[in-house]
Amino acid sequence: MLAIAPGVLARSSGSEMVLLEPSTEQFFGLEGVGARIFELLREQRRFSDLVDILLTEYDIDRATLENDVWAHVEDMVRANLLRLVV
Repeated sequence: MLAIAPGVLARSSGSEMVLLEPSTEQFFGLEGVGARIFELLREQRRFSDLVDILLTEYDIDRATLENDVWAHVEDMVRANLLRLVV
């Protein structure tokens, strides 16, 4: 399961999103698919469910989407914006 890390603040403006990671006070900007992933993770979800939703929204094959989404998720986990929930 994937979830937004505790304390992360997010503000949206159109298709863009600005995030604040509180422990480092670092800001991050997301747009497009990255912003949509974060938006969908406002509710804790399994990776496969996240991909299933995005498949209905984008014209892309599953394998490519999984790779792209995983790259975004990895970046956000490394930045302490998302966490893996067991």
